[in-house]
Amino acid sequence: MNVAALFGAVALLGATIAAPAAASAIDTSGGYAAKIDYFGARYTPAYGQTFTVGSDNALNGFTFYLGGGAARVRAYVYSWSGVGALGAALYASDARNFGGTAGDAFEALRFDVGALDLRAGQRYVAFLTTAGLNQPAGSESSWMPTAGSFGSNAYRDGDFVFSNAGDSLDAIVGQPWDDVHGVYGDVQFTADFSPGATAGAGVPEPAAWAMLIGGFGLAGGVLRRRRTRTSVRFA
Repeated sequence: MNVAALFGAVALLGATIAAPAAASAIDTSGGYAAKIDYFGARYTPAYGQTFTVGSDNALNGFTFYLGGGAARVRAYVYSWSGVGALGAALYASDARNFGGTAGDAFEALRFDVGALDLRAGQRYVAFLTTAGLNQPAGSESSWMPTAGSFGSNAYRDGDFVFSNAGDSLDAIVGQPWDDVHGVYGDVQFTADFSPGATAGAGVPEPAAWAMLIGGFGLAGGVLRRRRTRTSVRFA
């Protein structure tokens, strides 16, 4: 990559960080299409969806959908680092009982947040977890319905993500998550927003600052080593 192209990439990163997403509401819900199975304390304890905040940056509430075996869950919202949940919880619900469903039926679990100010243009993760909660006797795995066909990109500003890190919130938050590339597509999910007390547009999260500063550092390194050619391969 030449110097001009590299500076262009860094500038594009800065613009991406600063620019708020357009959506003020997210809704990928609908009828049954497919399911992502094996959510639960005996299987995978955290299923979630990443999302990008628009110019209406106060999160009022969000909804996940569950089917299958009964479960006891909590919902959380965290900043998203690109590979996992970052920092302290921005929202934590009370424990919620899901009674279970039969066949392809599923139910909505709505969580009212109460106008949580987030930063426009930044990505966050909302997730359900069984971590640290006693589960119903004999409970089996639950599942989440997908948004459209399996692996489809119904919501382009986020992805379904999950964590097998362990049955504690500290383990889930402190480790990289298992799928961060959108291989499974999106789950059915809704979130609604209103204008916040502070718009927050163009104020990057700490992880975004690190990416931006690292990009400028890389550009400086290229200027010092113009004649060195580097090949990068992604596995």
